[in-house]
Amino acid sequence: MNYVVFDLEWNGCFSSRLHSHINEIIEFGAVKLNESMEITGRFSCLIRPVISTRLASTVRTLTSLSYEQIKKGVPFEYGLNKFRKFAEGCVLMTWSTTDIDTLVNNLRYHKRLETIPFMKKYVDLQLYCHDMLGLSGKNALGLQTAADILGLDTDNIPHHRALGDSIITAMCLQRLFHRAALESYTENCGSEFYKKLFFRTMTIEKLDSEYTNLRGIFFNCPECGGRARRKGKWKEKFKGFGAPFVCRHCGYEFIGSASIKRKYDSTLISKKVVRYYHPSEELQENTEKNTENGNLPLR
Repeated sequence: MNYVVFDLEWNGCFSSRLHSHINEIIEFGAVKLNESMEITGRFSCLIRPVISTRLASTVRTLTSLSYEQIKKGVPFEYGLNKFRKFAEGCVLMTWSTTDIDTLVNNLRYHKRLETIPFMKKYVDLQLYCHDMLGLSGKNALGLQTAADILGLDTDNIPHHRALGDSIITAMCLQRLFHRAALESYTENCGSEFYKKLFFRTMTIEKLDSEYTNLRGIFFNCPECGGRARRKGKWKEKFKGFGAPFVCRHCGYEFIGSASIKRKYDSTLISKKVVRYYHPSEELQENTEKNTENGNLPLR
């Protein structure tokens, strides 16, 4: 089994044909590894852009590329064909699925394809390295952060260039390689893979949505910790829902707030307590504040 770690550089631009923005690929870079995780080949190719003749300033700063350089590159289809010959039959790997998403969007634009024909198996190395490092939290692991954690010397490798980032990614894989673990992260690239790839997490905002199920949501009293009961209907609020609750034990009243996010294969519900003030409590608090400030309360 051979593996190909690849990276793309792209230029964000507006397509008049699509009437929307697209990340146009301007560089392919990749390294090939054998079963022993030894690098056996390298690939680098600049792509001549056709959607935009201007490079975004952030792209020029990060990559140190100029338009004069990339306009000498090869057409997208020629570069893609060269990359296909280099990568065909291998397990493809990238740092996060962003490069896969970008490649599919460019295939859609140039060749009206919705999938990557030569990609049969795939590994998201960002996810793999995050888990192998035993990191907690949901924040995305940056490539250079991973390299720093692993103590890798990357000073002489060009950063934010396709081949350079491919090499750094491969170095992270080499350091964290575990055959059985890597196999468990290897995905077959069928229709389900692309459905998951293009699914965008949705925030549910309507009570009549098929994904809105608030019946099982409960709250504990923030004062005594006892179970509270809902005393009114759920109502739609900004990017979520709210309802009044009262504690069964101490009578404390508050607003329970819930937000629902629909993911590809699950529904995530977050909840929080919003302090509920009675008019009498507001008057009492204002009186106490005025007294503390040396002001006499109004009679």
